[in-house]
Amino acid sequence: MSRQRKGLRFHDIDWNDTCEDCFGIPNEEELVDKPWQFAISANEYGRVHGFFIGNVFYIVWFDPEHKLYNKKK
Repeated sequence: MSRQRKGLRFHDIDWNDTCEDCFGIPNEEELVDKPWQFAISANEYGRVHGFFIGNVFYIVWFDPEHKLYNKKK
């Protein structure tokens, strides 16, 4: 589900479309309901990846070159 608002672009992450299988954090399957990424500008500064617990967004990765969506390893 891709969403875009003026100056903000965000969508959930489908690990099947990325070069990673997960964030790789301990107990991830218990913590992460759905992974997300967002960009504040049109890819000028890459993406931020993380997840929500309640109303708090936990940042896991900064991806300045937007490499998460490179081909799978």
